[in-house]
Parts: sequence; C-alpha cells; structure tokens
Amino acid sequence: MSRFVGSASQLAATTALVIVAAACTSAPPASPQLMARCVQLQALWVRYEPVLTLFHTGQKAQVELAMMDCQNGRYEAGIQALENILRNGKIPVPPN
Repeated sequence: MSRFVGSASQLAATTALVIVAAACTSAPPASPQLMARCVQLQALWVRYEPVLTLFHTGQKAQVELAMMDCQNGRYEAGIQALENILRNGKIPVPPN
C-alpha cells in the first residue's frame, strides 16, 4: 500500500511540475506598439503625479503593477489599469 501512495504522490508532483513549467514558458509574444502605449501612459502619470503628498493613495504601486502586466505580456490589463488611474486623477487619456 505504501508503494502505491509513494507512486501516486510522485506522479502528482511530476504533473504539477510540468504544469508550472508550461505556464512559465507560454508567454505571449512581445508587442512593441502596446508596450509603447504602456510607457506613454506611465510617463503621462509621472508628469502629473504630485511630488509631495500628505497621504499615500497607492497609485504609485498600482502604476508599477500595471507596468508589470505590460512587461509580462498582459497589455490589455496593464493599459486598462493605467487609463483608469489617469481618468481617476482627472488626467486626459490620449487617443491610441
């Protein structure tokens, strides 16, 4: 019985490793145009970001997370997040 349990856990571990490896290697292709849009929106936010704030809003972290989405090929999520941050700050979003 213990031999069966050992084989089952080894199979489960091997399957999990294969799934993780597949997830790590299946990155979407890079898109220079979409990455440029991410950088454009981030630069616009930086331009209007107040240097001194009395309270922390978490926007800087949100912008960094959105840029990480873009860098990892999740352009739609990153661009949408950046555009929402700009709109919430009353900063006009430039057309694509």
